[in-house]
Amino acid sequence: MKRKINSAILVVLLISLTIILGSVRKVPAKFGCSNSSLRGSYGLHATGIDDPGGVPFAAVGVFTFDGAGNLTGNVFFRTPGSTVHAFPVGTYTVHSDCTVSDTFGGNQHESVIVDDGRGYLIINTSEGVISGEAHKQFRGGDHDED
Repeated sequence: MKRKINSAILVVLLISLTIILGSVRKVPAKFGCSNSSLRGSYGLHATGIDDPGGVPFAAVGVFTFDGAGNLTGNVFFRTPGSTVHAFPVGTYTVHSDCTVSDTFGGNQHESVIVDDGRGYLIINTSEGVISGEAHKQFRGGDHDED
């Protein structure tokens, strides 16, 4: 008789647990990014295939975001036989889901902010197949950035 009662209690507990867990609301990822989520300087490394001509491409540099939608850069672009040092200026918009749309150097890019704003992943959406990632250069200390 004890075995039947224990089995019945176990079945009731499992059904109750299933109902409770099934009714728990799934919460989406935290939203709430804005232009101020990208502020300060980030070291960037990007590679891919440049267009026109399908030429291999690499870039390293620093992009500085002002927290208000403006960016400046100091970047070295490399293709076989050519290195270009450029100082692109552009604009950016951070969306509430922490994705970023920007324009600089005549190209458009899409990015996603990662690691609590300490980095971002970027892809060129204008031409070629170029992607990269960037990391916050400074966190506190003697620098004016976060």
